[in-house]
Amino acid sequence: MEQLWSMSTSIREAERIVDFAKTAYQINGELWTKDTQIKFQILLIQNRFYLSPENTQSLQGLSREQISILENVNYEMSFEEAKEIFEAKQYEDPPMRGRQSMNPLKKLGLMYLDSNNCIVCTDVCLKLIHSKITIEEFMFDSLLKYQYPNPLDDSRLSWNTKPFINTLRLIKRVNEKVPDYGMAPRGLSNIEFGIFVLSLKNYRDIDRVADLIIDFRSHYQSLNSNEEKQSFVDSYIEEYLSDFNNPTVNVKEYTDNIIRYLRLTKYIYIRGKYSNTYIDLEPRRQTEIEAILSKDNGSAKAFSKDEWVNYIGTYSSYELPFETIPVLTTIANQVLLENDALRMKMSIPHEKVILETDKDSLKMQIEKLRNDRTLLQNLEIKFDYLNDISKIDDAINALKDLVARRNKGKKFSIELEKWINVALNIINDSQLIKPNSKVGDDNEPIFTAPAGVPDIECFYKNFNSICEVTMLVGRDQWFNEGQPVQRHLKRFSDMHSDKNNYCLFVAPSLHVDTLSTFLTANKYGYEGEKLKIVPITIGQMVLVLSQIKDCVISNQKYTHDRLLNLFNRCADVTNINCSSDWLNQISNSINSI
Repeated sequence: MEQLWSMSTSIREAERIVDFAKTAYQINGELWTKDTQIKFQILLIQNRFYLSPENTQSLQGLSREQISILENVNYEMSFEEAKEIFEAKQYEDPPMRGRQSMNPLKKLGLMYLDSNNCIVCTDVCLKLIHSKITIEEFMFDSLLKYQYPNPLDDSRLSWNTKPFINTLRLIKRVNEKVPDYGMAPRGLSNIEFGIFVLSLKNYRDIDRVADLIIDFRSHYQSLNSNEEKQSFVDSYIEEYLSDFNNPTVNVKEYTDNIIRYLRLTKYIYIRGKYSNTYIDLEPRRQTEIEAILSKDNGSAKAFSKDEWVNYIGTYSSYELPFETIPVLTTIANQVLLENDALRMKMSIPHEKVILETDKDSLKMQIEKLRNDRTLLQNLEIKFDYLNDISKIDDAINALKDLVARRNKGKKFSIELEKWINVALNIINDSQLIKPNSKVGDDNEPIFTAPAGVPDIECFYKNFNSICEVTMLVGRDQWFNEGQPVQRHLKRFSDMHSDKNNYCLFVAPSLHVDTLSTFLTANKYGYEGEKLKIVPITIGQMVLVLSQIKDCVISNQKYTHDRLLNLFNRCADVTNINCSSDWLNQISNSINSI
């Protein structure tokens, strides 16, 4: 049977591609035998890129000691220990695990097998693992080139499409057509994306499929109850995708997976929230999208195997049509206009900018202007929330919803970082709130902050702070956060030693081992320095936001000095000897502010 278009369900979080590529580089040049395939999978376990302790299903069959090794991220696992963990899983086909983990790397042009069946790390792989290019740059470059059929994939031989290009084209075409039917252009819903984008086999079918989407949407919206809508969707999938393997499950799973990959390109924009989301074209990249679609009709090109390996494996082998001085100047001016509008809205003085005339310099300048826009967008968060009290309720409700969904077994770390960033910006006199998560042009997080840096850095007149967030609640909260949080705060304090420095730690609930670790760091020190860590729950952050709302209503200011007072009261553990007493002190401090 046919397979819907997908990237990789073995690497669901697209940003983990870098980790898998670094591990594959460890076996670069080796014969791709069954033994090597097993070795690759063992290395992934040793490097902690496979068998997450957050996924209880992945821990089945392991001993308590092996689970402890996986949970303790600070423990240096040996290859032999990783091998024992791999063997304890008793996989039916052990080499297949390595092949599945390697497949997305081969598909995206990071690795290939030469004529001797040896693993070869490509140009783009070397650039990615050595940080010469970002994961976003890599993903955009690779997806622009990816096509069906291609010489390294013996499936979808009857297809004729560049899936990413035709995703952009199909969304654009639907947006152009829907106003004639009394609908607002907003991209494609998740279910429309799963049914129609993932099954789009031929670039010539764009118009026909766009009409099918509009018919589907019209009928779906005419139904009154959720039961009727679900029944319609189920029947439609069964009929429309009858030639595809397991469509009911794959439509959802593959859509969730693909969106993670597409978001990294920064050319896809997510409208709405929770279950009512639409996948649209990023409006801030309209000039680039138009240039690409004018040049590339989305048809697959003919390649020999060697030609394809060289093309997909060489960074920037796809010539971007907008990388000319005139078009880049247009893009730069568009970003400048956005930045000027944001400054005007917030009464920030205008900055005079003279555009570069050299292409490479102009590209770098555009990147800087986009970074400036992100900073302005963060200031806009503060501005909007303090000028519209209802927006504080938006943040409160979003955090409450995260807790509710976490209680149903779902984790949303990216959303937690977003809304804690919003919460910190609501406190009205911070100098800078700097999230370290990767964001799109819309300032929405693409994925969480990278390892080795705080989730959020906060700068105030009289003190500084970092903020670390997690959706973990069990003992793995302690394993994953206890040591890194202390290390991040110590490093941050060393870099900003002119002021007192704190760490706000936010989680759905606080595990006793996490609290004990932070209590020890505050009371006795970490690497020779007593720390000031303030652990609170999401519910307590909601309470702080409610207090801020009350201040706004009564025309008072919840200044950074009030926050500093709260931090000092919570972090003072002079007379605290156990975690339960500390919890009570923190709770009382928040309730009495």
